Amino acid sequence: MGFIDRIKNISRANKTAKMESENDKLTVLNMRVGDIVSIEEVDYEVKGILKFNDHGWRWTEYKLKDSRKTYWLSVEKDDDIEICLYQEVVAITTEAPKVYEYKGVTYYMQEGSDAIVEDVQGDISSVKGEEVDYYEYCDEDGEKLLSLEIWNGEVEMGVGRKIEDYNVEIYPNN
Repeated sequence: MGFIDRIKNISRANKTAKMESENDKLTVLNMRVGDIVSIEEVDYEVKGILKFNDHGWRWTEYKLKDSRKTYWLSVEKDDDIEICLYQEVVAITTEAPKVYEYKGVTYYMQEGSDAIVEDVQGDISSVKGEEVDYYEYCDEDGEKLLSLEIWNGEVEMGVGRKIEDYNVEIYPNN
């Protein structure tokens, strides 16, 4: 092998190593159970992961725990990455109305559909293949969010807000 061939091989190896290290970088799109995610300087542990498919539209929800409560981080990638943090609250409805009032805030339905669970990891009571009806709401200003999920007649609800990706840091569980 000549000198030029060795240079080409070294260059290819460096490009491959760079691509692999970029692919290994933790983001909100590939967190794992046990990772720690810091959102606006508050630390949460990833306890579970749900991956959904709504007729080809996919997104991921991460079950997060801090020292006291359960939260859900919803992440979807369209042109940009949309990140929403929801705190679990007690659902006081059994249906999904077009307009919903919760603790003095009026929420308006933005979308609703059904999805199938494609993947389950960690501390999650759902199973792969399970169906869920989901409904997304926001207040008049688009600042406050509300999520309703109906699993076999059981309603789960969360209130939350959008998170900017620069306010998220991820620390791997080694």
